Amino acid sequence: MCRLIFETVKWEDGAPCLLPWHQRRVEAAMNLHGAEGSAVPDLASVLAACPGPEGRGIYKCHITYDTQGKACRPVFEPYRPRLVKRLACVEIPRLDYFCKWEDRTELQAAGLGLGEDEEVLILRHGQVTDTRYSNVVFGDGSSWVTPETFLLPGTKRAFLLACGAIEELSIKAEDIKKFRFCSLINAMLDPGDVVVRTEDIVYP
Repeated sequence: MCRLIFETVKWEDGAPCLLPWHQRRVEAAMNLHGAEGSAVPDLASVLAACPGPEGRGIYKCHITYDTQGKACRPVFEPYRPRLVKRLACVEIPRLDYFCKWEDRTELQAAGLGLGEDEEVLILRHGQVTDTRYSNVVFGDGSSWVTPETFLLPGTKRAFLLACGAIEELSIKAEDIKKFRFCSLINAMLDPGDVVVRTEDIVYP
């Protein structure tokens, strides 16, 4: 069955950010479905054919492709980070989101009933993973660690690990109180951009 996958690329001041890291994730996703070589979408070519806005500014670039390798025209929209003040831990032991599936029904259902400034922090067998739209890092504001039990191999997470800006650690729900802050990270967000105090994380 052909399924849709997507990448969200940060487009800043007329250029894409971390594009090689996004390309590696596309290749990994396509390899899971037996694709290789010319069947793998090339994000640089997709963006060259449909370039984004010029000049200063930050945009979210959404690129959808299918498991047969066909990429859609990228969609750009101005970006403004969502304000999150509280996280609610939710246990979902069988959630599978190793690929960025376009169908996010199960993920979205985990946050039903939450307020606009609330987000879920997903647990698997008591281990901290991700929110519905980001990886997470924990720390005191000067150094950060990220759970080794992530759901999605995030591009910003991989980049920060590679350059030594964050470390990977086993983090259980009961370990959260050892830290002062939890920060959401993804292609659009760096550590410290969206921060929730650990005292504002609600346990089941």
